Amino acid sequence: MILFKRSLAWVVVAVISISFAILSAVFSYNQYVALKAHAFDEAKLNLKTILMVAQARFDKEFRHDDLRSVEREVMALNLLDDVGLSAVVDHQGVVQFSSSFVMLGQPARGQLPQFNDSLFRRVKESRNPVIITNQNNDVLYAYYPLLMNTPETGLRPDEIGVLYVEWSLYRPYENIRNSVWQNLVFLWLLMAMVLATLLYVLQRIVLTPLKYLTQKADRVASGQEIEIFKDKGIAELGALSSALNRMNRNLHKSLSDVRISEERWVFALEGAGDGVQDWDLRTGKSFFSPQFKKMMGISASKDLAWDQWKTLVDAEDWPYLERKVQRHVQGLSDVCRVEYCLRKADGEPRFVLMRGKVVERDANGTALRFIAIHTDITLQRRTEDALRGSEEKYRMLFDMAQEGIWVLDDEGFTTLVNDSMASMLGYAKGDLIGHSMLEFMEPTSRALLQEKLIRKGRGPDAHQDFELVSRTGRRVHVTLKSAAMHDSYGHYTGLIAGIMDITERKRAEERIRQQVLYDELTRLPNRRMLNDKLSQEQARSIRHGHSGALLFIDLDHFKNVNDSLGHPIGDGLLVAIAERLRHVIREEDTLARLGGDEFVVLLPELSADPTVAASLARNVALKVQSALAETFDVSGHKLNIGCSIGIALYPLDQETIHDIMKQADAAMYRAKEEGRSTVCLFSKEMHEEIEQNLKLQMLLPGAMEEEQFVLYFQPQFNDLEELIGAEVLLRWEEPTLGFIRPDLFIRAAEESGLIIPLGDWVLRKACQQMQEWMVKGLPASFDRLAINISARQFSQDDFALKVDAFTKEANISPSKIELEITESMLLHHLDQVVEKMKLLHGMGFYIALDDFGTGYSSLSYLRELPLHKLKIDQAFVRDISSDNNDRVIVETIIAMARLMELDVIAEGVEEEYQLNFLKEKGCYQYQGYYFDRPVPADVFYERWVENPKPPSAQ
Repeated sequence: MILFKRSLAWVVVAVISISFAILSAVFSYNQYVALKAHAFDEAKLNLKTILMVAQARFDKEFRHDDLRSVEREVMALNLLDDVGLSAVVDHQGVVQFSSSFVMLGQPARGQLPQFNDSLFRRVKESRNPVIITNQNNDVLYAYYPLLMNTPETGLRPDEIGVLYVEWSLYRPYENIRNSVWQNLVFLWLLMAMVLATLLYVLQRIVLTPLKYLTQKADRVASGQEIEIFKDKGIAELGALSSALNRMNRNLHKSLSDVRISEERWVFALEGAGDGVQDWDLRTGKSFFSPQFKKMMGISASKDLAWDQWKTLVDAEDWPYLERKVQRHVQGLSDVCRVEYCLRKADGEPRFVLMRGKVVERDANGTALRFIAIHTDITLQRRTEDALRGSEEKYRMLFDMAQEGIWVLDDEGFTTLVNDSMASMLGYAKGDLIGHSMLEFMEPTSRALLQEKLIRKGRGPDAHQDFELVSRTGRRVHVTLKSAAMHDSYGHYTGLIAGIMDITERKRAEERIRQQVLYDELTRLPNRRMLNDKLSQEQARSIRHGHSGALLFIDLDHFKNVNDSLGHPIGDGLLVAIAERLRHVIREEDTLARLGGDEFVVLLPELSADPTVAASLARNVALKVQSALAETFDVSGHKLNIGCSIGIALYPLDQETIHDIMKQADAAMYRAKEEGRSTVCLFSKEMHEEIEQNLKLQMLLPGAMEEEQFVLYFQPQFNDLEELIGAEVLLRWEEPTLGFIRPDLFIRAAEESGLIIPLGDWVLRKACQQMQEWMVKGLPASFDRLAINISARQFSQDDFALKVDAFTKEANISPSKIELEITESMLLHHLDQVVEKMKLLHGMGFYIALDDFGTGYSSLSYLRELPLHKLKIDQAFVRDISSDNNDRVIVETIIAMARLMELDVIAEGVEEEYQLNFLKEKGCYQYQGYYFDRPVPADVFYERWVENPKPPSAQ
């Protein structure tokens, strides 16, 4: 049996372990190589980005001869985690500034071990940066050209230095190695669990049934059992049981035949099979059959006397043997039956069973002749000893088993339990004996166990989970696997059950279920559980023909709570909101949290009429808004919060639940666009807009790569009809769709995140176009180009540095660029916006406030803003002739700009009446269709610079 285990269970486990170890090692190595390559590329990109910004700063500081700032910048670079060394080397190769302890004013070649003179010279000559790496790819060496001296004559500067930086990849590589090792250890632990399960399964379905068959066969072989072998385990073991049963039947048939023959010829058969002793009590002579002599290890031809036989019997057994014989000879017993140890001539001990009887007596009853049959029972004695040892061993294993074992009789009462079972329930073993197992079962589990006991071992018996009750009343979750017991006649005698405590596993499963299906903060269903519920409700609605609704709730200005009071207060507010929403919805409704400040309410089975369903859903949404409008008290803070709600009905034309979610989400965003704290129902028009927006988002990356975008320019004039500038406008001509409306593709770019690279492209191209026109020649009145800046682009930390770099790249003055920002930017993070505007103002850029009058910012802030110009929105100019309010607003803006000493320009001028009104009120700069539409750069230059005509003559 041990050999079988080694050849099957352990070999299988060993092969799987080795294969998994090799595969996991190869996988981990490939993962490590891929992650290193990704980390290398990411580090190189980060280094390029950082040094590009640093290069611009150094150029500015050298231009202003601000050497202290240069030194601070060099030391600041070294504060970055991965920068090992940074230094500024002048055009002669001398170290001027360094973050390491080297001698300044000395050649870099002798001070910096990794410094490469040839690369230094190449960077100076080409003025292009170079980034290289060492042989191990664990350090990046960067050489960035620096303009260390700008001659006033405008000639090409010859003092080109280098910013030298050593960037170490040790930290990301170390993180990658740690991550890969952690994943590898996790995989090995998981495999260990799988292998343990495999060993357990082999033990249960193969090895244990084989052990049972082996024990059964041993008992049958010893003549102790005649019962049949039960089919247990897999099909092959069942076939083996059938074969053993056939063998057992044949064996019993043979024994039956022998028994019949034995009744007829007992003496002859016993004499032939066993040793026969014939003792003549009158003469004292004994006859020992050849078989008996062979049993004693004596030649069959050699004579053996009684005294010689006596010497072969074990000295300790002889007195007992002699006494038993004498008692029988004296007539004190019917049969003389005794076991003794016989030592053969070579000293080998043999155990013998002697069965003797006085077969002849005289008239006085005196025994005359004694015949005995001696049977060699050595094998039987050894088997019995082995069985006694095995029983003792298995009794110890029974008590030492960590799994609980419970033995029941045929009525379900306890006959035996091991220590683990008693300890599991907190009882002594004696307290369980004689009691029904049902007494220790939790009531809801009793019916299942009762059914098992009634079956009395019939039918399949798989693992089943129950709940037991301990002595202290604690519920113990267990999994039970039982096996029926039968006597030698095949009659059912009870059950033996293996019981494993799975309480901790159940708790872990419940914790995992909570983590997987519920939001950790609010204990509401999460996205996964909502998706399952929504999928079920969608299918049910389709089957039964009724409509439901999905409410997408987004809190208004929730970010302000986190930013001002901290995330703990924000989390507390979310918990309070979740609790309040629970009281608003019905019991059959589902309230879920998707994350952040987004909640969803699923309203199933509202009505068969979609119109009625929409009305009911809107009523619930209004109740939600009303409930959330009440003040929340969170840790002593009185908080008021609103919400915007989008509603999507189902089933309509949605194919999947994700379509329903997208529709509700789109309706919510529309509600926010309409002023927040509103409710919006998804419509077909929204669907078309979403499809169009998604299509544009997919086309945008390709359009940027293929340069399908082009700049258009709309001229700006003063009251003397002089060309004073132009506004830069972006146009997109898609090959299949043609020209796309700017408001559509700008929105798609903002939502996809491409607005920043697109805005940078516009800035760079506009600066290049301005430089090109300046070279070709512009009228003296032409001051600058006006460029619209998006809010996301303006919010970038390095925006000012980038736009400054674009002007330097195009070799134009910042004063030639007018940056137009919208009034809506002032609503958020005003302090940061003002600080950035002051930085741009200091760099020399011209700043205009676009769409003035459409926002809600306080006019008092205008005094703090470094503005040069206000731009009157065309919405006010368009209706000057018909709307008195618009006339008053325009007149007020002009007067305000004059008092604040700001320029003012009106856009959207299309009629002569509008132009005359603006001139009369003091506005002397204009743009609009009255003068010209936006046109491409070449048309603009030809029409308004090369062959100019007064706008009134156009």
